[in-house]
Amino acid sequence: MKEFIDVRDFLVGIEIVGDWDGDEEEVVERINEMVYQAYGMLPDHTTPLMAEKLFDELWEAVAGQDFVIENELDELESWLTSFVVQKLDEIEND
Repeated sequence: MKEFIDVRDFLVGIEIVGDWDGDEEEVVERINEMVYQAYGMLPDHTTPLMAEKLFDELWEAVAGQDFVIENELDELESWLTSFVVQKLDEIEND
């Protein structure tokens, strides 16, 4: 099912992230990198609806949050891995 999911549908742009005191482009890059990484973690049986739920939850978790810009990329990756595992478990058992 994963092959029916287009990760580009979940990418964000500057117009969505809002004002970051001149760091908007970096925030967009970081969030979109997290989207690509999260997509890579999706199991093959992931349905488009499951992916939509996950990426909606991811956006809610990172929107406007300073940790997106304040943390190193490896720290974001660690956070993202935990986040995706937890959310996929919640979604699959919902």
